[in-house]
Amino acid sequence: MSRIDEARKVARELLDSLETSQSPIETSLMKAKRLARLMRDTDAQAWLDLEARGYPENFHFAQIGTCQKYAIAGGRITTDGKYYFISLPELEAKRKADEAHIDALRLSRPADTKAKDFIEMRATRELLSTQVQLQAEQKKAFAHSQGLFASLKSALHNYATDIYLAIELGDVAQDIFEEAREDVDSFVRAYCPKAAEQLIAINERLREDLSESRSVALTSCRRLLMSVADSLFPAQSEPWKDAKGKLRKVGPDEYKNRLVAYIENRISSDSSFSIIATEIEHLAARLDAVYEKASKGVHADVSRDEARLAVIQTYLFIGEVVRLSKVAESKGAG
Repeated sequence: MSRIDEARKVARELLDSLETSQSPIETSLMKAKRLARLMRDTDAQAWLDLEARGYPENFHFAQIGTCQKYAIAGGRITTDGKYYFISLPELEAKRKADEAHIDALRLSRPADTKAKDFIEMRATRELLSTQVQLQAEQKKAFAHSQGLFASLKSALHNYATDIYLAIELGDVAQDIFEEAREDVDSFVRAYCPKAAEQLIAINERLREDLSESRSVALTSCRRLLMSVADSLFPAQSEPWKDAKGKLRKVGPDEYKNRLVAYIENRISSDSSFSIIATEIEHLAARLDAVYEKASKGVHADVSRDEARLAVIQTYLFIGEVVRLSKVAESKGAG
């Protein structure tokens, strides 16, 4: 079982436990902490550890990062900016103790109907009044602890639900990307085998997880698109006229214009062409900027997320080119 499959299993078990089981909340907290560990969610690990042990004084909720929303939604933080220190298991114990105290007060309540004289009747009534007041205070305490416990338990449920949905969404995205990967790999082997080496280089650079390596990876993405453009719309010395009559250079360095030319020749819908052309503009601008910095010897500070997103966009763009090629071939065959 992979880590994600195990996380999915734990998330389902946690949801079932929170929705149907009467087991102690500590059991659910342990499952939630395991889920956070499997998902490499450090914010959740810190948050759940505090829920299990209690919160210290002078705590800043920025320390739990993205999990602040669960603490706020659960009522851990009050409207005046203060917060409850008590742990979730302690709160559960307090709720049970408050409920037991109410039952004890109810059972010990005396009846004043058997009072024999004025003094005894007065004492009985005072005792009754005290008992009623104690019951009211205890009911109020129980209502508060019960409400806070239910709210924090709901926050735990929300976290498990969010993780489960994220895993399910990830499966869908993985299936979509896997299908695109198969199309791209087949296309690369058939039309531009040179790009296969560039894909391997991109993957190796990303695995190094260094800013300089990420810059090299994005530069390789640019070269990859140039290789694809070379195979689909070879460079020409004469300008190419687009559908609006505008002349565009389509030389060796104008890979963006050559990709646009290839796509325009295969799309009949103006709206679809505009969307894809805009994607090319954005992707090419990002890759060109990194390439220019690298060419000048300037260190390009590229974050891991930025590099990963650019690589995915490059891959999916090539997948879209493959799809258009298949559509064009099917029309030609028809």
